[in-house]
Amino acid sequence: MPNWFRSIFKSNSHQILGKSLFWLGSAQIIGRVVRLVSSIIIARLLTPENFGEVAIILTSFELISTPLRRLTTAPLVKLSDDDFRQALTNANKINWLSSIAAFIVMSLLSLVLSHFYQNTDFVLPMIFMACSYLILPLGKLHVAFNLRQNRMRVVGRAVLWQTLLDGVFTAILALIGFGIWAIIIPKVLVTFVWVFIHTYKNPLPRQKTQEKKEYINPPPLKAHSSNALLKFGLPVSISDIALAARQNIDYLLIGYFLGVEALGIYFFAFNTSLGISLGLIQSYGVALYSHLCKPSEESLHIKFQQSLKFILLLTIPLITLQASLSPWYVPLIYGEKWVEAGALPVFILLCLSGLVRPLGEAASQYLISSGRTQLNLKANLILTLLLIISISFASFWGLTAIACASLICYCITLPTFTYFLIKQQDKQTNALKKELPNDA
Repeated sequence: MPNWFRSIFKSNSHQILGKSLFWLGSAQIIGRVVRLVSSIIIARLLTPENFGEVAIILTSFELISTPLRRLTTAPLVKLSDDDFRQALTNANKINWLSSIAAFIVMSLLSLVLSHFYQNTDFVLPMIFMACSYLILPLGKLHVAFNLRQNRMRVVGRAVLWQTLLDGVFTAILALIGFGIWAIIIPKVLVTFVWVFIHTYKNPLPRQKTQEKKEYINPPPLKAHSSNALLKFGLPVSISDIALAARQNIDYLLIGYFLGVEALGIYFFAFNTSLGISLGLIQSYGVALYSHLCKPSEESLHIKFQQSLKFILLLTIPLITLQASLSPWYVPLIYGEKWVEAGALPVFILLCLSGLVRPLGEAASQYLISSGRTQLNLKANLILTLLLIISISFASFWGLTAIACASLICYCITLPTFTYFLIKQQDKQTNALKKELPNDA
């Protein structure tokens, strides 16, 4: 057994990361299994055009909600205990203002999309989905507190029950005949479940009276001020928007170039092929950021490299097995109509792209935790631009060509950028070691 493999599991900090990933990952996997059952029912009841409509609604929701997730959470996790208590009031104001703005933006976007696609079916589902934004502030401060305390069991439980109930309600409503509303309604209702689990028996720390008086006139960019929170949170949110755009740009381009029905086929292939693996990767990103921000004897660089090896050991066998068995189980489980529609090669190619996606997630969390949010933003913007060019060019040859172009783009850019980060940090570490004897 290689020494680096043994070192991963001997390290105390990575045992903590492993436990965090276990709670988050197992919650995602169990929830995705239930969602898989509901997706089988939906795939047999809805048409590719229905899937295309859902893809447009959910993609719009994802792009708008992305900057809300860590706008205040990312800076709150890094603050000291005293500054965290002082920052809660300002963070809550930012959460409510940003959520209301998101609700308005998505409501207006529904009118734009209905005009663009000449289909008014988008308006009511999108406005109803936008109501989720107004629920999020009720639990966001508690989420940040749980992440600070490394309570990944609670975070995982929230993800688990949210995903479980989403899958169960979706399956029931689809069988009753709710159409695309079977997918939309549960996603709003389970937001209350997410809030309840994070807030249950989890009171936030209170500000002391003397601390309130001390900070009546805080100096500019005091750690707990609104400006300080936004100074750190906005670059993270913009980077997350770029990341979300990169992950969803294929939906937007396919809908534009090939139409709603082709988008429905692609949306089906993407969610069924990458559903479980992406859930695991996203859980890894949440756990990794908290892990990297937590003080320890190990350097940030070492924790990054070891955690990267850790997630690759988990995802590579899983994704390889899934891709190799897909020609057998896709028609068996989801129905022959998806094979006849050309979803199988798209399914396999997208599945294989999951082999390198953990590299992008790890690199992004590493850059944010080390304060290099600008580099993270530039990297995501460049990759998004490359994807736009690749997918736009490949759209002349159909969905399979688009999936192939996406796979090639990911396989070239993500390993290259991760290798660049590792080598860059190695050079800095070696240079520091050479300087130490001279200083002594």
